[in-house]
Amino acid sequence: IAIETSMLELRKMGYDVILLTSSSKGDLHQYLESVGIRTQSLNIRGNGLLNYLKQIILLIRFCRNNKINSVFSHLQPVNFVSIFAQYFITARVIIFRHHLQSVHQTNENINVNANESLMDKIINRLAKIIVVPSRGVYNGMLRYEKVNENKLRIIPYIYDFSQYGKPDLAEVEKIKTQYPCKLRLLMVSRLIRLKRHHIVFPVIKELLLKGYDIKLLALDTGPEKENLDRYITENNLTASIILLGYRTDFVNYMAACDMLIQPSLTDASNSAAKEMSLFEKPIAASKNVGDYDDYIKDGENSYLIPTTDSAEHLREIIVDAYNNPGKIKNMGKKLKEEVVSRFDARNAGEVLNLYKELLNN
Repeated sequence: IAIETSMLELRKMGYDVILLTSSSKGDLHQYLESVGIRTQSLNIRGNGLLNYLKQIILLIRFCRNNKINSVFSHLQPVNFVSIFAQYFITARVIIFRHHLQSVHQTNENINVNANESLMDKIINRLAKIIVVPSRGVYNGMLRYEKVNENKLRIIPYIYDFSQYGKPDLAEVEKIKTQYPCKLRLLMVSRLIRLKRHHIVFPVIKELLLKGYDIKLLALDTGPEKENLDRYITENNLTASIILLGYRTDFVNYMAACDMLIQPSLTDASNSAAKEMSLFEKPIAASKNVGDYDDYIKDGENSYLIPTTDSAEHLREIIVDAYNNPGKIKNMGKKLKEEVVSRFDARNAGEVLNLYKELLNN
């Protein structure tokens, strides 16, 4: 919705906006077409060099045939395509970076995919302009990836929060009935090491052994699923930690749970955190990662988890939330106020001016 909102706001500003994706058409295309924005899909799958070459050629043709002035390229695989296509088109190619792998901030042994790191290095080297959504990513790219400061721009995400679906109240009650407990926690993250489910699950186990009445629902899937399933089974946690896979009805789970747990080391400006706030629910998120520090006031509207000794701090946070239900309800209300004031499209005048500057320079 952040990308969708920026497209709609750019059109309101008088720009002709087209959506081009490497994936097949889906809900995003259908919605944008319904409001008069043209969309097209290359529908090319895979990461092989031949597939990248096909995408480069098709992007070049698309830009030439449609007389494109600027390309806003989102996500790493497409950014890799765009930095090579830029040498064969007149359009300005602007790279949007949506991640930062902050493994340098933790004392855990987490390996970063070597191919992804290599792609980042190539993109950083060849890109002329890189837009990031937060000061955390900006500082991390300068300090740890040694990117030329003149290439970087900060443009925060904006959201038309009215586009989010409303929870089905009957389904919300069904979730609460199916997973009864005093404190119902939620994770909405890809099942990868950098999202750090592996530090959350042992904390839940420890608190259960001490008698705390809690459950953790985890949405999404990923390569760590087998390892996490094994941990749950071997530790007899199937009734308390539930992997629910990828869900499109995530708003029902957000409405049904009490707090979002987000100890990720790879967030740039996490959308799930903002979405959870719309239900006046607090979050526990990584300190000094992405933009969490910009809008989370630790202990006042949510919790910040230090990236070292995170399990110990997370344990204290969960216990505090468990013992103070009134406190976390008040936190959630304050978090919603902060998120709406910063990220709602209705309050996005300064962000839209940044887009104008980007396109006019």
